[in-house]
Formats: sequence, structure tokens, C-alpha cells
Amino acid sequence: MLICLSFAMAPLSQGQEIGRLYATKPPPGHAFIRIATVSDGAPPRVQVNSAELRIGATTGVSSYRAVPGQQTLNLMVDGVRASPDIVPGVETYLTLALTKTNASWTVQSIDEGLGSRDGLKARLRFFNLAPGCTATLKIADGPTIFQQAAFRSVQTRSINPVTARLEGSCGEAPAVLTLPQLRAGDSYSLFLRENSDQLRLTGQLDETEPYREP
Repeated sequence: MLICLSFAMAPLSQGQEIGRLYATKPPPGHAFIRIATVSDGAPPRVQVNSAELRIGATTGVSSYRAVPGQQTLNLMVDGVRASPDIVPGVETYLTLALTKTNASWTVQSIDEGLGSRDGLKARLRFFNLAPGCTATLKIADGPTIFQQAAFRSVQTRSINPVTARLEGSCGEAPAVLTLPQLRAGDSYSLFLRENSDQLRLTGQLDETEPYREP
């Protein structure tokens, strides 16, 4: 149960602050994309604009990658181009949900909007990747955080940094995850999936790969 929504946080070390301040960033005109698999299981091999993008085996999600905005994305999954084509907008953040049907992969773009952050709060994103589900995310024995989340959609809100036990559900036995202690300015994403008729809730801190000149 949630006891308190805020707490004193340890300051970032000098090295962490310098790393955030001087991290390599892309020039203007880029978008940020990441991959999320809809189903559980071994993640496929994904290449974005001819460079491999690693998907976490536990979360089924990659980090963000900067790509040129307003240009068609070259997305290859297990050596085959995914359909349909995706054209990310400049300065937008997209999560690309991959679904395998028979032997082919299709991609659905989930637009997260712009990437602005509140430096005094943490941000939660809740992705419903469970087919046929209208999802709810709540604090165990506590209030609802997100509700009426459609399949392949995202809901976002800012929160005071907090640790909590969360439950994701579709009106049945919930999937449970303990939210880690977040810092002000952190962004954390939660993904609800269905695996063998059971729900699974995973999460990860939102991170972007260092930009490298093509």
C-alpha cells in the first residue's frame, strides 16, 4: 500500500550530472523511436536504418534511438522489412509495437508526443500491449493511476517520486510489479502483456542511446 507520495531524494553525484549535461545528443530535426514486442518470448533481431537495436530479453523493449525526422524508417525484423512504413515526426517520441502474424511482422506506431520533462517530478508511461484488453493500472490496495487504456495505446502522467506495488489488469487476475525508487526527472515505462492467458507487467527506465554520426 502506498504510504506517502513524496520523499527526500539523494542528490545526483557530480559525475552523473556531468553525464546528463554533456551526453551526446543529435542535431535538430531528429525523432526518437524504440521497439516493444507485443507477445512474450525470445525477442526478434531488429535493425533500424541498418544498425541493430537490441531488445531486452526480460522487458521486450529497447532503448530509444535518435533517427532522422520526416524520413521513412528502414525497420528490418529477422531480416524482413516490417510493414507498414513508419515516418517519425521531428522531435517526437514513438514506441513501435511489433506483432508477429504467421511468418510476417507488422508494426504499430504509438505516439508518445514530445519529450519534455518536469525536473521536479517523475513521469510514468503505461502501455497496454494485451490484445482485446481495456486496461487499468492501480496501486495495490490504493487508487487507480490509469484506466480505460486501449490496446496498443499509452497513457502518461507526472508523479511525485515514489515506490509502490502496482497492479495491471483487464478486469481479471492482475499482473503485479513493484515500482523502483525513482528520482525527480526520471521517466519510467510500464508494459502490460498477455502470455498464455495470463497478464504480465514489466517496466524499465526510459533511456536514449548516445547519438553517433551515421
